[in-house]
Amino acid sequence: MVVTAAFIHIAVGAVAVLFGQSNRLFEPSLPALALTGLVWATILLGAFFRSLDVKAGGAILARRFGAVHASDRSRFELEQQLLNVVAEMSIASGTPQPEVYILRKESSINAFVVGAAQTEGQPERYAIVVTQGALESFNRDELQAVVAHEFGHICNGDLPINMSLLIALSGLMAIDEVGKILVGKHPDELLHPGVIVGYFLIALGSVGVFLGKLIRSAFSRQREYLADSSAVQFTRNPYAMASALSVIKQHQNEPALHGVHANELAHVCFQSGGIKNFYQRILSSHPQLQKRIDAIDPHFDIKSRKVDRSTDNQVESGVSGGNRGGVTSDVQPVHNLSDGAIILLSDARNSIAVLFALFVCNDVSKQADFYSAAAFAFDKKFSARIKEIKRILGDELNTKKLAIIELATQTLRTSVEPSARQSLLKKLESLLSVGDDYDLMSYASLQLIRGKLDIEFPVIKTLADDHMAKGRNAKAFDEMGSEFALLLSLMIESSGSSQAEQEKEFERVLKCYTNTQYPRRTSRETGIVSEVAAAFQTLYVQPMAIREAFVQHCVEIVQKDGHIARAEQTLLDLFAASLGCQYAA
Repeated sequence: MVVTAAFIHIAVGAVAVLFGQSNRLFEPSLPALALTGLVWATILLGAFFRSLDVKAGGAILARRFGAVHASDRSRFELEQQLLNVVAEMSIASGTPQPEVYILRKESSINAFVVGAAQTEGQPERYAIVVTQGALESFNRDELQAVVAHEFGHICNGDLPINMSLLIALSGLMAIDEVGKILVGKHPDELLHPGVIVGYFLIALGSVGVFLGKLIRSAFSRQREYLADSSAVQFTRNPYAMASALSVIKQHQNEPALHGVHANELAHVCFQSGGIKNFYQRILSSHPQLQKRIDAIDPHFDIKSRKVDRSTDNQVESGVSGGNRGGVTSDVQPVHNLSDGAIILLSDARNSIAVLFALFVCNDVSKQADFYSAAAFAFDKKFSARIKEIKRILGDELNTKKLAIIELATQTLRTSVEPSARQSLLKKLESLLSVGDDYDLMSYASLQLIRGKLDIEFPVIKTLADDHMAKGRNAKAFDEMGSEFALLLSLMIESSGSSQAEQEKEFERVLKCYTNTQYPRRTSRETGIVSEVAAAFQTLYVQPMAIREAFVQHCVEIVQKDGHIARAEQTLLDLFAASLGCQYAA
């Protein structure tokens, strides 16, 4: 305020001296004093009227900025979703539910909370304001994270400071706003004295605008980091918070808000727009978007690529979906299958043929060999049935493999005896092992089918129980370094991270099992399937406690980045089924 006063005094005094109204710069004439008083009256009145709005509560402030009350009518489905999210976050944060307002004409992606703190005889009167652009750009999880961020400001006690800053900024920027009103939107169309005065006020107000930005940048940045962390605490979903910031980053060329109150509200908004140069970085009220993303989830880029690949391919559907303890999984529910597939899989003979059809190579030249082998193992009618199912289901055999396995094995468990299921698996395994295309994913799919059919995994000599298999040529735990190295290599490889990160993670986790140095293996190695099968059989004869601990350690490895990808999910199911274990993700 002192700096603003000095600038105004010098500027008005200089104009007075220039026009001969004063003899000295610091001895202004009466008109110059009157103009200075008018400017200061504008500043004080701007702050005074904004203080009245703040005391009136969040609803009044929200309406003052052009927002309308959120509607729960059916034609406003996005607003109904917002109301539900606000109610959820109110419970999660233990905060009274605020009123909800929408800036329906605002296309920018943003949100903010305004209102008055609790005073004697009056409760807290907060309001959450969300732009229409945010409603249309965010999915439900991202919207929930942004709303949780605003609740974080409430819980962390930021609102009294923010409202005090809002009052001060309203005063400092009042001159600039009055100047813009006088200039109008199209000053060149009608030049009048008001335009000249308007430009003069804008020049004076630029100091207030600059100092206002400097003040809010000093107060707001660390509070944004704190509100982000609070949002993660409330939602238990760091990926959603980082994803919301990533969506905004993709639109960072747009302003934070389009209205006349953009500068005034910048420090209370969820984001303050793109930071393009050093000057904006100094005066920004918010940290850079990428820094906020890295602070929340340093592995977000890796997870985002996994999600993108999942969305593009729509490959697998599975036994569980949604969020599990803050870890996202990109598997799809079983009901994504077509009606024709569901009807086919309700019959046991068709279900058997479908399981065989899953492994038919897409190379036409090799399909004839597969059908001939199936005819030899069963009969020509069964081979023809496999061929017909391959034609009917088409891409579903590739894009919805886990869903098909889930439904087919469910049918077979209820209609086929265990001995017959065991015989079926032996024939399928023999059929696959003679081909050149028996790769790791085919092996994983086969073992997943084995687990879902409740068929025991074959071991080296005889089946193991919960006790150490004495006299069965089983390795001791401390002799199984190569087996652990192989299986952990495949699990780490499925994460999709860079080679350097995989090497670092492999060295870290292998130390939990052996002090011997082993090279990291890859799924592309020749003969890897046979080695994996032998490793599982060797590990299977260990006590159940060791097997379960190993599988749970694999779960921790894939959960490290907060996201279970399709390949990771498939390998987890493979490990659990092959070792006769259950795992909790």
